Amino acid sequence: MKKIAIITSENLEIISSIKNYFTNKDIKIEIIDVKNDTKNYDLIAFTGFETELPENFINTNSSILNIFPSLLPAFQTNTPIKDTFTSGVKVGGVTIHKVGNKNFCEKILAQYPVLIGLTTHYNEYIEELKAVSSKIYPYVIDALINDKVFDYSDLFKNKCSGCSGNCGNCKH
Repeated sequence: MKKIAIITSENLEIISSIKNYFTNKDIKIEIIDVKNDTKNYDLIAFTGFETELPENFINTNSSILNIFPSLLPAFQTNTPIKDTFTSGVKVGGVTIHKVGNKNFCEKILAQYPVLIGLTTHYNEYIEELKAVSSKIYPYVIDALINDKVFDYSDLFKNKCSGCSGNCGNCKH
């Protein structure tokens, strides 16, 4: 059985979407703190829009994923949400990327745009980033852990966005 460590963060919607997606699948999900030992996991997924990798993750043998709140390589700063929103661009978004030992953004796996309209408020933009992240992150993790190609059409197979179609009694 494969094991995935989800690094806890303030983004509870993203964590919940990953847990719900993998319910009833042959994969063990553990929510851990960034200070926990990470040696016994097949994949580690950061959920807090990290901008830097903590020192204790530099020499791990696990695959490490991060979700970043900009369309990398744009706005690879310590405040990417604010920088994107205040820059005047009309399209921001999220990037899911592999993290390497020497390169924070080793390989981009998926990106999804979030439009910034003229009347979009900052908090609305943040909520949309989280909603998009909650939708795509579980699919990318699944594709990576099962060594298959991620396809955006997978996102549109289920009408449920709250549980990725896994609840059986969907009210989303």
